Amino acid sequence: MLHCESIPARASLHDWTIAPHRHHNLHQFFWIEPPKENAEGGEATLEGRSHALAPAAAISLPPLSVHGFQFRPGTQGWVVTLPVATLAQQLADAAPLRAALARTALIRPPLIHREQSPAWIFEAVAREFAGSGLGRDKALASLVGLLATWFARALAQEAAREAARDGAAPQAGAELLARFQALVEQDYRSARALADYARALGVTPTHLSRVSRALTGVPASQLVLERRLLEARRALAYTTMQVAEIAYMLGYSDPAYFARVFAKATGESPSAFRVRMTAL
Repeated sequence: MLHCESIPARASLHDWTIAPHRHHNLHQFFWIEPPKENAEGGEATLEGRSHALAPAAAISLPPLSVHGFQFRPGTQGWVVTLPVATLAQQLADAAPLRAALARTALIRPPLIHREQSPAWIFEAVAREFAGSGLGRDKALASLVGLLATWFARALAQEAAREAARDGAAPQAGAELLARFQALVEQDYRSARALADYARALGVTPTHLSRVSRALTGVPASQLVLERRLLEARRALAYTTMQVAEIAYMLGYSDPAYFARVFAKATGESPSAFRVRMTAL
């Protein structure tokens, strides 16, 4: 139902460097602790952006998240990999948790305090995975739920801090945003308008965008666009689909318009982006 291995077990085989890649239908959770003697700690590349791993980092990667690592030799930690179906089964009655885990996330101090570190959950998963005790599968399933809950709570705490700083109501706003993100994840390939999302959520487009700005810094329409552009970048970098095919896949009826939207948002045309990525 899952796979668990230590960071050194995998990274040391590749000179501590994992080239950018992605996984279909797999969700991964990482806990990374750089060597104590090296405060820099290496870096992670997530969806094309670099992030320092020091002094510690917890990472959640949904399917198709493009990720790579440059670890410092001696880095410790764990990676837990599980099929999407397994995670969905464990969170079948927890839509807010599923929504929170639908995006790539890196969590670092101050959100991770010593007493709140998920290291013990990863270590418990590793022990069960390596063992053969009675009820092993049940224990692993329970630990998966606990691990997913830890990540979802950490992300909710981050959203609450940002909302409080901006004067918004954190709990209601975070719940609305989670529901909105779940709808976007479900329908980002359609031409669904923001008003349609707002209607489905029982709020006005203005309120939805106000909450989105308070919790993420961008309007709700930008979140929809970013999700569509993320899928466009993935298709351009990792498939041989034509630009027009990608446009139609994402709900654009006019490939030329899609190309203009992509260029305005990224600073380069879809074709130029593909050339640059395939040259790496």
